[in-house]
Amino acid sequence: MNSKRFADFWKGMFYLVGTFGVIIIMLLLVFVWQPLWTAGFSNFDTISNAIYRLDKTARPVAEMAPLMLGEMDKMRESIAAMEKSIATLESISKSVSTMNYSVNRMAWVVENRMGLMVGEMNQINDRMSPSGMMPFNW
Repeated sequence: MNSKRFADFWKGMFYLVGTFGVIIIMLLLVFVWQPLWTAGFSNFDTISNAIYRLDKTARPVAEMAPLMLGEMDKMRESIAAMEKSIATLESISKSVSTMNYSVNRMAWVVENRMGLMVGEMNQINDRMSPSGMMPFNW
């Protein structure tokens, strides 16, 4: 066998295999995939109506969603402001409780120590000499 016949043989084999491949693909398209494709479109009207009904039911929800998100944002902002004011009230509450403690302590001091103070002032007044004798205070 010479090289020209050898090359012609392989060219022929390539075309033969290619032709059989194309024939097999065409047979698959016609006898296998085409009935499946046709069956998929046999109830296209039902599918189309279902999509239309879904569109009619989903449209109000789709239009309402941005409004709901806006309201949720406003609610989140008001909750954040409320939390901020609660924190402010808590700090004010701490200041008020500290002030309340100071006032109660002062009232206790005044209540318990006022009598002692009055008595000590009376003793000091008794020990002080008349105003003309200032250098001789005992």
